[in-house]
Amino acid sequence: MLGGGGVVLALAIGAAVIMKPSDKDKTQVDSRFNIADYRQDASRLTGNTYMLSARVENIVTLGNDRLVAVSLPNNKQERLPLLVRSGVTDRVNLTRGDTFTFHVVCRNGQDEAGHDIKGIMVVEKVEDQ
Repeated sequence: MLGGGGVVLALAIGAAVIMKPSDKDKTQVDSRFNIADYRQDASRLTGNTYMLSARVENIVTLGNDRLVAVSLPNNKQERLPLLVRSGVTDRVNLTRGDTFTFHVVCRNGQDEAGHDIKGIMVVEKVEDQ
């Protein structure tokens, strides 16, 4: 169960994106990721993994976790929310305005009321650029 009910629910509703799995080697950044497509139907992406180069635009703390809004180089106007679990960043200090490589997986979860939330982008690893 993913915590931060209201914010996580906003994450799922506000960030439903269709992403096509990358045909590239997983060591390369997936530049085909499209936030508008993700917003259409993120639930179809469950289990897909992506490596995204993204600029941190905003950070909201959710207990020990963080909700990070990022922009992608191919679409700087839209924001993609990423759930960053405690300890995932290791020694990387996420700072607003800086660009990082995010290894993400699309997951499903539940809000505090037990309602299903599909298509949550959960960060598995962060690297400095």
